[in-house]
Amino acid sequence: MKLSQFAAVSTLVAATIMFSGVFNDAAANTTYGNIDKVMGSAVVGSGQHYGNVSLVNGSVQMASNSSAKAVSLVNGGIDIRDDVSLDRAETVNGAIEAGRNFIVNDSLSTVNGAIKLGDNAVVAGDVSTVNGDITLQSAQLAQNISTVNGDILLAGNTVVKGDVVFKKTGKKKSFFGWSNNKNPSLYIAANAVVEGQIILEQPVELKFDNPAMQAKVVERF
Repeated sequence: MKLSQFAAVSTLVAATIMFSGVFNDAAANTTYGNIDKVMGSAVVGSGQHYGNVSLVNGSVQMASNSSAKAVSLVNGGIDIRDDVSLDRAETVNGAIEAGRNFIVNDSLSTVNGAIKLGDNAVVAGDVSTVNGDITLQSAQLAQNISTVNGDILLAGNTVVKGDVVFKKTGKKKSFFGWSNNKNPSLYIAANAVVEGQIILEQPVELKFDNPAMQAKVVERF
């Protein structure tokens, strides 16, 4: 092989290695498309960033350091690890459970299922359930938190800048066995704060470690 040919080949190999490294780095930060399924679950891996995730019969698992836009389910739960961000998440029959440092740019909602957020969650919109408990641990909530047939627990240094609302119940028992025979409960830890009102449209068992929270209560039943 002539010297000039060897030099050309060497340059090509070096360039290939260099650009390979660039492409590998880019692949690690690739934004994936949407996930849309009728049957089957979905897994968003660590470092993966999806658009909308929409499932009818299936659950979603999101690994640490992942993200998506809207996550919308009918029959299935949403399991979220640490350091995950979403625009919003909703499910009809299933729970939403998240680890530490969860960021939500809009709202979280369930119909038949609980919502449980780990330390340092930040939610820019509402958090709501119909038949399900809500548990916030040192979370920051910019708007309202509400339920119909469920308990609410505000632990640690949770701050709710909007209202806490227990909406009026219906007349009967739901498909999932929820009944109105037992009053829901609201627990607010000593260092948790509700900046808005605590609006009760039905009887609720109250437990406030900080007596000052009692002044926030408004009964509408």
